[in-house]
Amino acid sequence: MMKRTTLAALTLFMMSLCLSFASVANAQSKQERAKILEPYPAAKEGMVRHVIYLSKKSDESKFKIEIVPGKVMSVDCNVHTLMGKLEEKDLQGWGYTYYEFTSDGKTASTMMACNKPNENRFVSSQSLIVRYNSKLPIVVYAPKGYEIKYRVWKAGKDQNSEIK
Repeated sequence: MMKRTTLAALTLFMMSLCLSFASVANAQSKQERAKILEPYPAAKEGMVRHVIYLSKKSDESKFKIEIVPGKVMSVDCNVHTLMGKLEEKDLQGWGYTYYEFTSDGKTASTMMACNKPNENRFVSSQSLIVRYNSKLPIVVYAPKGYEIKYRVWKAGKDQNSEIK
């Protein structure tokens, strides 16, 4: 009985020790992330700063990131595109880039007749493909109410050359 109690106490102690290390590591991660963001400007009035942290890859040259700005909107059955502009900006003195998305919320769409009620869907704007770099976050400023989504693209193994 004494051995079971000691074993249970030891197990609980080890679990709490692991949890405390995990919370310290998580706190350090938050502190590190805050430090990384220090050079970037604060979001302007009416804007939100979106930050994408990428995981480290063994060969990052084989990957690209597609930044997809958009907004959830009530739309009909047509294909809708959000009008907007995603611009690359230079972080003066640092050599880093960040992105700024601007939109007035207008959309363009196909003009098919719809016999279904409107539904809420993510309507995206023109996307931008950038290089994969896990050492720096991708920072995007967008108006409040807009979202920034992203896709990770990976190159295939095949490399082709042009045959003349």
